[in-house]
Amino acid sequence: MENKSLHDIIGKLEKLFSTFNDKFFNSECEKPIITISPDTTKGAYGWCTAWKAWKQSPDDKEGYYEINMCAEYLNRLFLHTCSTLIHEMVHLLNLQNKVQDTSRSGKYHNKRFKETAEQHGLVIEKDEKYGWCRTSLTEEAADWIKSTYNNEDGFGLYRSKLPKVKTSSSSSSRKYVCPGCGTIIRATKEVSVTCTDCELEFEEEV
Repeated sequence: MENKSLHDIIGKLEKLFSTFNDKFFNSECEKPIITISPDTTKGAYGWCTAWKAWKQSPDDKEGYYEINMCAEYLNRLFLHTCSTLIHEMVHLLNLQNKVQDTSRSGKYHNKRFKETAEQHGLVIEKDEKYGWCRTSLTEEAADWIKSTYNNEDGFGLYRSKLPKVKTSSSSSSRKYVCPGCGTIIRATKEVSVTCTDCELEFEEEV
């Protein structure tokens, strides 16, 4: 079996960031810390921190934003991973320019995100729940990436999801959490409830 390393994958993502920064962003994006970690959001392919999460020392007043690529989705098609990386770079650019492109704890993408994204190689469509977040490459961007990377296959390594295991419980209560504000409700049967503050549907916590 071929040896694989996250070091190699992160290095590859860092090179992609630099290339995309030059090609699609006129080298305007600050260099972030790129990480790979499990998806804790139930479906996000990646994220960009809204603050400079990484410091070189306690006295560091600047620091670095973080772009994370979720480990469970590294086996997606290479073009799809590139699309996600550019999506997060759009957030990064908007943060630098003090453009608020999301709401509801960063989950809902507004038209400011759509506007910036469509200026940098992406096609954006609306999702009823999360706003203007559905992302794909423009035909021109996809063709350029395919020709530049010679139909690259991808990363060849991903983190498998933890299988759901049903356990017996003395309580028949179900726990539901609003993905926006974190409000918790409980019900004795399966329900469909929407948080009126966030306009998001409560999700059952398994």
